[in-house]
Amino acid sequence: MGIYRSNKHRFQLKNANRIRLEKHQRNKVLKEQSASVNEVSTNEVSTNELSTNELSTNEVFTTNEEISTDKAITVHKEHLRRTRLTLMIQELPEKDLLPAINLVSIMRYPKGPSMGNIISPYLQRKMYDYLTQNLYKPNASYQSLKESNITLEKKNQKLFQQNKALIRRTQSLGAKSQHLQDQKSNHISEIRSLVSKKITDEEFREKVKSIFMSNKKSYASNTIWLATNILQVGQISLHSTIECMQLIHEFLTGEPSQKMLSTSTLRTWHHDISELNFNRQILQAMNAPVFGVMIDESTRGQTKNLILCYQFWSNENQLPVVMVAQLQHVTKCNTEVVSDAVITHIQRSGLDVKKCRLWVTDNTSYMSGEKKGAVVLFNDKANGNSLRIGCGLHIIQIIMNHFEQEAFGILPNTTGFSKKPHIYNLLYLAWKLHDGYDSSDKDKPLNINSQIIKNLYNGLLECHYNQYQLPLRSRWGYELRTAKQFLDRRSAHIEFTCWFINEMEKKPPKSYLNDWYLFQSWLLDPKLNIQIKCLVNFAEHFYEPLMHFLFGQDKIPRIYQNNQLNILPPGRRAHEMPDKIYEWHKYLQELTKNFEIFFSDELLEALDNFTSEEFGIFFDSLEKGIVKSLKYFEKWFLQWLHLPLVVCRLGGNNARSFASSFYYAVLKKPWIKPPNDLELRFAEELKNDLKNGITDTFGLPYVDSPEVDVWMYWKA
Repeated sequence: MGIYRSNKHRFQLKNANRIRLEKHQRNKVLKEQSASVNEVSTNEVSTNELSTNELSTNEVFTTNEEISTDKAITVHKEHLRRTRLTLMIQELPEKDLLPAINLVSIMRYPKGPSMGNIISPYLQRKMYDYLTQNLYKPNASYQSLKESNITLEKKNQKLFQQNKALIRRTQSLGAKSQHLQDQKSNHISEIRSLVSKKITDEEFREKVKSIFMSNKKSYASNTIWLATNILQVGQISLHSTIECMQLIHEFLTGEPSQKMLSTSTLRTWHHDISELNFNRQILQAMNAPVFGVMIDESTRGQTKNLILCYQFWSNENQLPVVMVAQLQHVTKCNTEVVSDAVITHIQRSGLDVKKCRLWVTDNTSYMSGEKKGAVVLFNDKANGNSLRIGCGLHIIQIIMNHFEQEAFGILPNTTGFSKKPHIYNLLYLAWKLHDGYDSSDKDKPLNINSQIIKNLYNGLLECHYNQYQLPLRSRWGYELRTAKQFLDRRSAHIEFTCWFINEMEKKPPKSYLNDWYLFQSWLLDPKLNIQIKCLVNFAEHFYEPLMHFLFGQDKIPRIYQNNQLNILPPGRRAHEMPDKIYEWHKYLQELTKNFEIFFSDELLEALDNFTSEEFGIFFDSLEKGIVKSLKYFEKWFLQWLHLPLVVCRLGGNNARSFASSFYYAVLKKPWIKPPNDLELRFAEELKNDLKNGITDTFGLPYVDSPEVDVWMYWKA
């Protein structure tokens, strides 16, 4: 089937040496031909010996004859090598003839005393090792290594300057140390004088009470602050907050605490404090040049909750701020409900609707639709120009779900367990049998729970393992965690399952035993296990680096705060997104073209365990899964490589290069200096956007103005 398609031949031919039958036939032919060559060489040698004996009899030995004998041996060795080379060339398939000719023509010394000669085997081995170690790895090209070297040199120079500054600071700290020692002695004398003034328990108790209550009828501001902050910790309730306050009061005063607060009072405090904090932040949002909204919807039973958040840059704190503005119960979620709710709340809060330039949402159809989405309808109603950015975590979830479904099959039930052979069902069953039965479960079979299973593993195999992660289809990272745990424990599972089933065969219940039989059959199923390896391999090289970046923090100071440069909070990485998306897109494109090399270990294992038809189906499905991943990556992420989001580069490491390209391509000004390859690429991308009618620059004017002209010139 698919294995014989033309675009699959290169993989089969590349791994043909692993097929034992062909290897055996080739070795047999080589042995027969070598035997014939050895026979000819033996006759030649015997003839030479006969002639040599005759000459020795006649006692005629000359120097020329010795030389001719050496030449004959040399010619014989050369003849053997040529014969072997000829046999190898004759065995080459037709499609490898042109590459072989090209290989012999190119692999020669370009200069020096050996110019024109074929490169030595030592150098050939070096080149092969280099290719196998560096091919298809990111940042392995000469240009990337050169750029990395330049970056390291800059970091080294920066660290050198920091080291000099630390030395100067250390010298100044020496003088401060003596001054602080003098202050310490003064403080000690003050403390001794205060200790001599004794305070009674009653005085201390009355002082603590005054902290909680200003008088008998009113609470102190510190009490209100403490209670409302305790209420914000985790998911604590009003009653639990009151109990905490009573315990703190009793600990400090030493008196049994009566009910000092009511839930209604605490609820009033929380409402008033929240309103004050909301109004303070709304004033900052009003003063901001633009702001954005973040919308999400969650379902709890029959109730749908619509959450609205505002995000803006706080001039007061010099930080990006996200505030929860509204939690609204709605009967249904669609474009009309969402757009109306956002417009109504913005107007009620006193904000300018036209200043709303950004929506951050998930990628559901009613949110992300390009023609009938909530953002499109909002712009129509408010005469606005808002841009939607999809949640990066949700996008990655979508990409990995489509890869798994296309490569390994779609489950009829997207949430629950079924007995269909599928990697998710195998992982779920592994969790259920080992950690699905808790000590509190009433329906656990034979009173077996997860702790008993762990003890059996420990006693039988001396295998210690932590709890299995429950795989969830809606949380792809959980499924990956379970898959890694399964691969680490698979050999132990096989040995334990055989022993456990033999011990349990005489005992009910049958349903529990049938689950172990099913688990054993899936453990030994090569298809399922190879699929899990492919899943983990792809996730480790694609999913995990993306997640680490999105959750991570840029360690380079980017913002000016309190008269010094500071780093941004974790997750604030929009300034790095265009360059990262470009890098990931190239990586995924290269992986799509050479996926058979990326999954070479798994495909070789499949080749040994599958029939030709099974291998063809597996090969095609895996290829379709990678192609589907690239398709959805481009659909949701490539907006970062076009206007207006591409202007986020002005806050990143390539700010100067992008500013120079913007100055040339958008402002139509000549290059300030000869452009490098990166600047030329940026300029070409900007020109393509303008040619396609994409002119929004996210607030950065693209018309010619003195302010922008001067700023761009300085930045470039």
